[in-house]
Amino acid sequence: MSLDASLLLVNAAYPPFIGGAEVYTQTLAERFARDLAAVTLVTTNAGEVEFFWNPRKRHVTPGPEVMNGVAVTRCRVSHLPLAPLTFYGLRRLATLIARLPLDTRPLLRRLASRMPGVPDLPDTLERLPNRIDLVHGINIALEWPLIAAWQYARRHGLPFVMTPFVHVGEEGHGDVLINYVMPHQLEVLRDADAVIVQTDIERRALTQLGVRDDRLHRLGMGVDLETLIGGDDARFRARHQLTDPIVTFLGVVTYDKGSFHLVQALEKLWAQNQRGHLVIAGQPVDEFTAFYNRLSPATQQRILRLGPVTGQDKQDLLAATDVFALPSRIDSFGIVYLEAWAYRKPVIGARAGGVPDVIADGRDGQLVHFGNVDELAATIARLLATPSLAAQLGQAGRAKVEQQYTWDRIIQLTYNIYTDLLNRRTHAPRS
Repeated sequence: MSLDASLLLVNAAYPPFIGGAEVYTQTLAERFARDLAAVTLVTTNAGEVEFFWNPRKRHVTPGPEVMNGVAVTRCRVSHLPLAPLTFYGLRRLATLIARLPLDTRPLLRRLASRMPGVPDLPDTLERLPNRIDLVHGINIALEWPLIAAWQYARRHGLPFVMTPFVHVGEEGHGDVLINYVMPHQLEVLRDADAVIVQTDIERRALTQLGVRDDRLHRLGMGVDLETLIGGDDARFRARHQLTDPIVTFLGVVTYDKGSFHLVQALEKLWAQNQRGHLVIAGQPVDEFTAFYNRLSPATQQRILRLGPVTGQDKQDLLAATDVFALPSRIDSFGIVYLEAWAYRKPVIGARAGGVPDVIADGRDGQLVHFGNVDELAATIARLLATPSLAAQLGQAGRAKVEQQYTWDRIIQLTYNIYTDLLNRRTHAPRS
C-alpha cells in the first residue's frame, strides 16, 4: 500500500482517554502515520468522558504534541456555568427541538457547539500547518468536533469520511438513538462522502434515515493479536489474591453499559452460594460510585474495582477471566468482545445496539436482554458450570477474530476507501 496524502483525523477524545472510539482513532492515526501518509490529529483535552460536562473530572494539558509519529493538537474544553447541570439541560433541550416539524438544524448546531464547548477548534483547524487532502471525523455522540471537521472539509473542498459509532439502542426504543440522529447530525451523515459503520444493524438504521447505502461501508473493529496476547492468569490472581472464578466487566462503568445489572446478577448467584469474583475494570461515573456505596459490605468484598486498565494489567485480567460480560445497550460494536475472544473467553452481550451482529448467540457468545437480571444471572451460572460450553464459545470467538477482525484487515479496507475518494476528488470549496 502507498498513500501520497496528508490526512486529518478529528475526534472529541484521544488517549490517554480510554474508549473504543479512541482505540480506533489511535490505531488509524499511528498505522497510517507509520506506513502510508502524514497524519494530523485534532482532539480535545478531555481525560475521561465526564470531563465533557464536569470541569472537576480528569483532563490533560491542551496544546500540540507528537505521539508515536502523529501530530496531535488538543483543544481546550470549556464549560458553561453550573456545569454539569447546564450540559444535561442543553442535551435534553436538543432532543426535544429535534422532534419539531421545522428546520431546526441552525439552532441545533448552535447548541451542539456547547456540548461540549471547544471554542478554539474552528481556528485550530484553519491554522493547521500542513496541507490536508482528506478529513476523517470520528464519533457523533459528542458531535461538535465532528461537525467542525465536516465544515472544514466542505470549506476547502476536501473529501470527508466519518465513523459515527451510532448507538441504535434496544429494538423498539428510541431513547438512545435520538442522541445520534438529530437533524444537524443527520445532515452530516447524509452529506459525508463515506460513512464507516460497524455492523449491518447500524447500516440499516442509517439507510432508513436517508443515508445513501452506496456511501455506507461496514468495516467493524479490530485487534492486533500479536501485541494483545501475553497475559498471565496466575500473576493476576496472585496480585489480587483471587482464587474463585472471575466474571469480568471492561468498559466505562455506567448504567447503560449494564454494570448495575451485572452486580445485581452476581448478588443473586452469591445468594445461591455460587463461588466467584466480579472484576470491574474501567472508569466509573459518579452514578455508579453512588450505587456501589449503597451495596452491602458482603457484596463489596466480592467486587474488585480496578479503574481503567491498559497494557500488561489488561492482558493479565483477560487471561484470568472465566466469563466476560458487557450487557450494554450503548455499544455500536464492542471492541472488548474481540479482546476477550483473543484469549478464547466466553462473552455475554445484550440484545441491543450493534452487538447482535457481533456476537452470534449460542455459537460464539451469549446474548441477554438489557436489564434482565434473572436472565443474566442464569447465563453466567450456566457458563461457569459448563466449562466445555465456555471453551467452545471462546474458541469460536477466537476464530472469528482471526478471520474478520484484525487491524490489518480494517486498515486495508479503510485505505481502499481513502484512495477511492482521493482519486475522485469531486468537491469544490463551499462558502
